[in-house]
Amino acid sequence: MSRQSSSRKLRYWAECSGQSRRAGLRTSHPAPPARPAQALLESRVLEQLGTSPGLCAHPFGIASLSSTGTSLTLHLDAYMGEEKHSFPEYCLSRLLPAAPPLGSGDDLHGIPGLRASSIQARSRQLRLRMVQGPGQAASLVLTLPSWLTEGWEEVERRHRHWCEGNGLRPLWAAPRLHPEESAFIEAFPNLKRSRSRRAAVGSALLRRIALFHTVAAFYRVQCWDDGDSWKIDARTAHPRARWHDQLLQRLCHPRWGIPVKVSHRFCDCAEPHAPYQWGHTCSFHLSCSRTIKDDAIYLRVHASPEGRNYDRQIQTLRQVGAPAGWMARALPEQAVQHHDQHFQSGRLR
Repeated sequence: MSRQSSSRKLRYWAECSGQSRRAGLRTSHPAPPARPAQALLESRVLEQLGTSPGLCAHPFGIASLSSTGTSLTLHLDAYMGEEKHSFPEYCLSRLLPAAPPLGSGDDLHGIPGLRASSIQARSRQLRLRMVQGPGQAASLVLTLPSWLTEGWEEVERRHRHWCEGNGLRPLWAAPRLHPEESAFIEAFPNLKRSRSRRAAVGSALLRRIALFHTVAAFYRVQCWDDGDSWKIDARTAHPRARWHDQLLQRLCHPRWGIPVKVSHRFCDCAEPHAPYQWGHTCSFHLSCSRTIKDDAIYLRVHASPEGRNYDRQIQTLRQVGAPAGWMARALPEQAVQHHDQHFQSGRLR
């Protein structure tokens, strides 16, 4: 392999993992595809974390990751939202299974069959694994920030107390699949099949989640599986094509990207004299190279804030520890100045 080709591979790996190129590429592929059972777990993780209610320092609260064909390690943000809630605890509430109160009629919480296997690396790493059956081995490692004072024991204990206080029955320590988990899985056979069909794309997206931070300039990203395709809804303060086009180039890379291509594009912001439009939205349909009826991914990029200005977003992103360099790229200088002036005037009153 030429030095130039190796450098391009390292750059792609760094962009999609969120790690420095100095860390070095550890596999032959920058984002190796997961095996079927592992891909199904990872797509469920993306589904559970993709619509977090508050802003984090990184998309979906994932600062960086490392992957092989059989495992995935996610390095988590510490906080989310204006109130700086614990993002690791939010992860547990979305991922770990808990049975609803008896007779409530509510659905099972979390991912059926997922178990908290062990806590390692001086309480910084929590290993999760699936217990659904032979040939279905899949695991995930959640890593806390090194500077966070509490470990996974405290986070898990607090989440358990929250579940018990709300009448939920924790299932993440059970050695086998609980009958309520089995019943929940079998109650929705069509959903089970559709999730399996889109698992490879969901896993591939999760393994490239850092692209939404390193390549794009979206201050908020949400993602979900709507039963037909993966929907990605992004917010940007820059109504120009440079950010979403760079993201699409990486996602559709012929060697290292997801096996998708842009089949339909509804976007005028790349035109050199296109005027800025408040609430302007670009949308892209990405279809698989294979013959599949559904679009694999549907990306929407909104060029407007969620409100009258960017003050709330800037304040929240700073509170949760978003990198200053990234914020300077993601938000216009005028928006930051407006926020700072507004903040200072409020303090002087």
